[in-house]
Amino acid sequence: MNKKPELLAPAGTREAVIAAINGGADAVYFGGKSFNARRNAKNMTDEEITEAVALCQKHQVKVYITLNILIKNSEMSELVNTLNFLKDLNLDGLIVQDIGLIYLIRHYFPEFKLQTSTQASVYGLEGVLFFQEQGFSRVVLPREMPLTQVAEIKKKVEVELKIFSHGALCYAYSGQCLMSSMIGGRSGNRGLCAQPCRKVYKLFDEGNRLIQEGYLLSPKDLNTLDDLETIIASEVDSLKIEGRMKTPEYVYGITRAYREAIDAAAGETGEKTIDDQAVMQVFNRDFTRGHLFNEAALLNAQVGKNRGVLIGQIVNLPKTAKNQNKKSAYQPLGIRLYEQAELHVGDGLSFGEDGKSGAKVDALFTPEGRRLEKGYGGETVAIPSRYAASPGTPIYKNFDKNLMDNLKQQGSQSLEQPGAAVNFKLLLKRGKPAEIVAVTQEYSVTYTAAFCPEVPLKNPIDEAMVREQISRIGGTGYELGTISMALDDRIFLSRSQLNTLRKEVLLKLAEVLADAQTNDKKIGNLDQSITIVPLEQELKGKSERLEQQRSEQDNAPKRVSLAFEKMPDSLFLQRLDGLGLDQVVLPLFGEAVTDKIALLKDLGVEVLLKTPKIMDDDLTQQTRRLLSRLLGAAMKPDGFLIGNYEALHLLNNENLYLEADQSFNLFNTLATRALNEWGVGGGVLSPELNEAELAEMTINSAIQTVLPVYGVQELMVSKKCLFGCKSCPEKNKTGLCHQEMTGKLVDERGFGFPAERDAQGLIHIYNGDILFLREEILALKAVDTWRINHRNESMEKLRTLIGYYSQGIYDKHWGLPEGLGTEGTTRGSFKRGVK
Repeated sequence: MNKKPELLAPAGTREAVIAAINGGADAVYFGGKSFNARRNAKNMTDEEITEAVALCQKHQVKVYITLNILIKNSEMSELVNTLNFLKDLNLDGLIVQDIGLIYLIRHYFPEFKLQTSTQASVYGLEGVLFFQEQGFSRVVLPREMPLTQVAEIKKKVEVELKIFSHGALCYAYSGQCLMSSMIGGRSGNRGLCAQPCRKVYKLFDEGNRLIQEGYLLSPKDLNTLDDLETIIASEVDSLKIEGRMKTPEYVYGITRAYREAIDAAAGETGEKTIDDQAVMQVFNRDFTRGHLFNEAALLNAQVGKNRGVLIGQIVNLPKTAKNQNKKSAYQPLGIRLYEQAELHVGDGLSFGEDGKSGAKVDALFTPEGRRLEKGYGGETVAIPSRYAASPGTPIYKNFDKNLMDNLKQQGSQSLEQPGAAVNFKLLLKRGKPAEIVAVTQEYSVTYTAAFCPEVPLKNPIDEAMVREQISRIGGTGYELGTISMALDDRIFLSRSQLNTLRKEVLLKLAEVLADAQTNDKKIGNLDQSITIVPLEQELKGKSERLEQQRSEQDNAPKRVSLAFEKMPDSLFLQRLDGLGLDQVVLPLFGEAVTDKIALLKDLGVEVLLKTPKIMDDDLTQQTRRLLSRLLGAAMKPDGFLIGNYEALHLLNNENLYLEADQSFNLFNTLATRALNEWGVGGGVLSPELNEAELAEMTINSAIQTVLPVYGVQELMVSKKCLFGCKSCPEKNKTGLCHQEMTGKLVDERGFGFPAERDAQGLIHIYNGDILFLREEILALKAVDTWRINHRNESMEKLRTLIGYYSQGIYDKHWGLPEGLGTEGTTRGSFKRGVK
């Protein structure tokens, strides 16, 4: 039998940590108030984290802390303080995304074990091998990867692998979504996603005909409970439950369901306490087995939030049941309950497939108006409701009070175990300071009071009174052992003085035990905190080559690069001659690549080839074969614009110029130092940085920097088919139709987002406004290259753009040439940045 995978549960609060432990989790993951990808969750303070870690360790549950957002230069000092705090907690790992953070930890905090966040965008074997070589202990695989590929990768790597097993799914590939930040300045890469996936959209085809409308980007929730035998057979190391923003009741219920199912799949017998109905009731937007099992129908256009379980439908009530008070906001609503359904006071309901309206069940009545405690399957009941609903409307129970009360009770059970027994000895002699000794295990402490037993005015103390006061140690974590004492006859101490003896000696005992535990954990001489001084040197340090180069070019025109999304024909490229271009970026996959490289080099233009952004193992193998042919040809490119860690691992030993594309999310100076170490000579700056952040980063960058200045911005790339072609499942079992298609998404504000499906079957969603940076970029003197991203611009438009960025922008009046306007354009995050 295969080894059981680790069951990894989410926790946003201390209560959720307790729920996860009670639920049977092998490990938990949670974050602090900063630097984690669920910044809208309650999260925990440093004190709460310390307590939670100690609690988990006491119960042999592993702890992984999330530091999985992009980090600004201005936050580095706080980040160092956080790492200094965390390094003393004996954690089992940190979950990270940011390249600069990876550099910081590997150079200054090597004691931490690192794991990739899903935001780090690993797509296949080559990416896993890259992080294995960087010393990571675990890599999380994308939710878009089928289980068969997971199993194949596991055979070829030594690093641990983690997959998602339950919970919410994103529409876009994680780490590659800019929709939230471009719409409202709230970055998903910074833990503040506004969840545009869960909004209502209309989809129009290229002829502007309405295809469908609803929650078109809203995935169903992942549920793999019925597939755990197959998953365990893949030998994956960890199964992750999503849900750091969910309640402790959710954490307990789902964790317990998976604990029982994993144990059962491994052949262990035990009672099943959480059934499928309870799992569905706790939270669901309908369930899917996801890309793990190549399910095609992953989206649920009808609902974007927890809909619950179908329990009945609206029916007409007799006239006698109608509320005669026309001024009341609440009117009786009739519900016919389906068989096996139950309804209680305190339950929550949603009406209709979209669940936009609903009601809390504050009271239950018969159709005739008699009050009920409970509604049973097959009955018709009435509830007071603010919202009306038509007969036949389906009714879902989205909150089951009895179930949630039970889950709360089970999940919050005390984790306290019997503490060590403490034996007390007291020496109470007339005229001498009162003395008490506490002994537990091999440790003994003595407390000598500042007061002495006195001659009693009335009643002297006796052994029974002393024993009564000293034995009150409930809530201290200790068990009461023996109490022995030596008392003079006819002496007196007050009850408060006896209580002081007990409290003070236990405090001293706690200090001794804490010191002993700390000394046991000390290893070598690692207790020197890392200060910010060497880090500031890193942030402000330049490579000597680039410092000299930038000094020479501060007042020189910038290099102008033109990147093509799709391969242009040779005639189009020929017409670029003499326009002032320094560089052209062509897609790696396209017709007559070597001929077009030769053509452009004859024009005196540098050529980069761009790898795909998303590369699963099949596409990576195609890329490997193509690279082998290209690198063996007489006419080679000048370098590669790489879109992922898979491409980096394939190319970082080729002694060619490599440039990290925007998909690497370069957000701070340390990220450029990491890339430099990895053999990358240039990088495209994150579009989520503002002007001041860009200036600081480019001045101190360890690599060449590229700033996109014009072009359509991709906001999402997804494996989930948006167009809903009925022929998809028949054409391809994975639900991916490889027929190219274009359309437009329109949100509730009426703003349009171009959308298309490419030959890979991937969906691309673009910003409706075009990025257009103008004279403001002249202040960024340390930027090396300005890039124009071409999607469907005409040659006439390109001539104007290239002329503007190569010459016209430097004119003192900063005017726009004829053919260039600002309507339908945006500066993106250049001025506002992101939160």
